[in-house]
This record gives sequence, C-alpha cells and structure tokens, in this order.
Amino acid sequence: MKQFSDVTLKVKERKFYISKLYLSSHSPYFATLFLGRFQESEKSEIELKDVNPQDFQYYLEVLHLENGIDDDTVQGILSVADMFDTPKIVKKCEEFLVKESKKGLKRKLELAGNYRMEGLKKQCLDEIKSKADIRSVISEDPSEMDNEILAELLKKSLDSN
Repeated sequence: MKQFSDVTLKVKERKFYISKLYLSSHSPYFATLFLGRFQESEKSEIELKDVNPQDFQYYLEVLHLENGIDDDTVQGILSVADMFDTPKIVKKCEEFLVKESKKGLKRKLELAGNYRMEGLKKQCLDEIKSKADIRSVISEDPSEMDNEILAELLKKSLDSN
C-alpha cells in the first residue's frame, strides 16, 4: 500500500502506509487530524500513542473490507474503532458478536456495554430468563458495569419473583 499512501502512521515500532482521504472518510477523528488545522495535517509521518499495533492492523483490515474479525480479534478492533470514532467498524464487530461469536453471554454483555452496541445488548438481555442467568452475568464489581444493563438486570430480577 506504500505507493498509494500519503501518510505513514507509526504505532510503536510498526509503520502503516495510509491514504488520508480513505481513513478520513470513515473516521471523524482522522478527518480532524488529517484535514483540520493541526500541525499533524502537514506531516508525512504521525505517531499514534496508546494503540496496540496488532489491533490497529486488524482494524485497518476490517476498514479495507477484509474480514479480520473473530473471537480473538474483536475486542482489540473494538478498542481501536472506539478510540478513533469509527462507527462502521463497531457495527461490523457487533454483527459478528450477534451472529457468529462463540463468546459467553457475560463477555458479550460487557462488550455491548463498553462499546454502546445496542443490538448486542438487547440480544444478550433477551437471553437472560432466570436468577441464575442474572448471577452468571453480574461482574465481581457491579459498579464497573454499564448502568443501563444493571438497571435491566435489576428489573429482570424483580420480575422473576
């Protein structure tokens, strides 16, 4: 991709050759970075901090319509997509989690809460039918859970009496 790129993104020691326009069209974060009035918009190499290079690689693969989403990569991709405000990628991850993922209900519910995936959240909550189901998805520290999910679980527990 080097010959088609107009900027290099450095993530730790790895370099990614990117088209500013393509990345900007999918991410308001990158649109602001590349097309805004920041000094980075003039640079040919930009360092991204606090990003896992392998997760960024998977993120770019999904952005370029390769199917890099699986149970091992989905959380990292979601993390990068959330960081760089890329709703299209979050949606693709949500579709994977709803239709294909073998992750457990508790983990799916955590991801739904952390990354605001309403369809996945609804699917998970619909699967919870009993007090045992509720116990199985409550985390050790409920204060870390999404408030809407906790409220729904509380309603379910009260309704099951």
